[in-house]
Amino acid sequence: MKNIKINNLSFGYEKDKNILKNINLNLEPGKFYLLSGPTGCGKSTLLKLLANLYPKLAGQVSSGNINRNHSTYAMMFQNPSQQFTMATARDEIIFALENLQKSPPEYEHRLKIATKFAQITHLLDQDISTMSGGEKQRVALAVLIAMDVDYLILDEPFASCDPESRIFLINKLNQLKKKGKTIILSDHNLNDYQKICDEILQYQNNSFVFLSKLEKAKILNQENTQLSLNFSLPSKNDKPTFVLNKTSISQNRLLLNQKSLSIPQEKITLITGANGIGKSSFFKVLTKMNPYSGSIKYQNNEISKLKSRKYLLHVAQVFQNASDQFLKVTVEDEINLSKKLCKNNFFSDKKIQEMLKLLQLDTHLNQVVYSLSGGQQKKLQILLMLLSGHDVLLFDEPLSGLDKNSSKIILQLIKETQKELHQTILIISHQLQEMDKWCDYHLVFANRQLTYVEN
Repeated sequence: MKNIKINNLSFGYEKDKNILKNINLNLEPGKFYLLSGPTGCGKSTLLKLLANLYPKLAGQVSSGNINRNHSTYAMMFQNPSQQFTMATARDEIIFALENLQKSPPEYEHRLKIATKFAQITHLLDQDISTMSGGEKQRVALAVLIAMDVDYLILDEPFASCDPESRIFLINKLNQLKKKGKTIILSDHNLNDYQKICDEILQYQNNSFVFLSKLEKAKILNQENTQLSLNFSLPSKNDKPTFVLNKTSISQNRLLLNQKSLSIPQEKITLITGANGIGKSSFFKVLTKMNPYSGSIKYQNNEISKLKSRKYLLHVAQVFQNASDQFLKVTVEDEINLSKKLCKNNFFSDKKIQEMLKLLQLDTHLNQVVYSLSGGQQKKLQILLMLLSGHDVLLFDEPLSGLDKNSSKIILQLIKETQKELHQTILIISHQLQEMDKWCDYHLVFANRQLTYVEN
């Protein structure tokens, strides 16, 4: 395995508008590189350049080059759903090996290694479309393991992972590094990298530079803070929005078996739980996408008996994958469509412009939504759903792919809108830092039950 060298590289999506300028990097084999920088700075762009996806698929290199020295490489996208072509994990891994022209006996050997490494035996023959975001990320990683490449290029690979899965996978990557693999990874959460990270590449002035050992240690130690949360329990005086009674939810297996539960009206409730436990499936039931047994009432009316068209004017889900929510071509098109559908006076043109500027989307109005970074897409998606003015909003991982400052801004906007419009909001999130400042209550999903907790 040889070094990958980036020589005076400049790249942009439009002519004469470079977003990356004069990058010079020497990436050595057998090391772990961590990319750090704000949402939308170009981390995903650099990774796609390294993976030789750009400029083949988008943009143009105005100067410089990348010398990969005949090394092999593969990339895991921020949204793993975008790279799957087959129905199941087994088929996806075999398809990748077929493209590498491996023999059928080699399929089984590598499939076994990848499955054991990522611990996805129970997911091998499950339809990928029914998996949680964290489960999809594990499958995507298994595909890369099966390909046995020199350089693993990973874009926010743990954005949808629960804390236990995140630590497990980071330890697995450490094993790969010890075997001589090179790992180049972007992440906004720099926790848990103290023992594995060799170099931090930080975004500075449209480029990426190596931090000194002292700067690296300072950043990683700052991130390693103890999580402390303090929630209150619902009051008996809270009016319910949803009431569950002897409720069961199944998808391939029993996910929820709830004797009773009341979700308060005009409050923000955080929902946490392990990957694949059933959190997103619960949201799909609340939006009539999936069936249930027993009773779930919304405003004293059984959900299954309500007409979908009328019910979904009040209750909406904010999908985990932002691109699933877009209908128009450009950012401005999306905003204009939402303004037409907006039925409250809170979102004046001035207010919308303020929000766009706060989210740093005001300079991207003419940009095609699918060319935005993952974090920019997420910010736009949340803004559009806030403009919808639904009585109930179900946010599925609204902070994935966002830096700390962007996460804080998003939570501020959610809280402000919720108070102004008296909304009921449920938030699924694996990112818990300071969430007790923004959410009223905390539901933990475990052992097929949703239970309120105080920490």
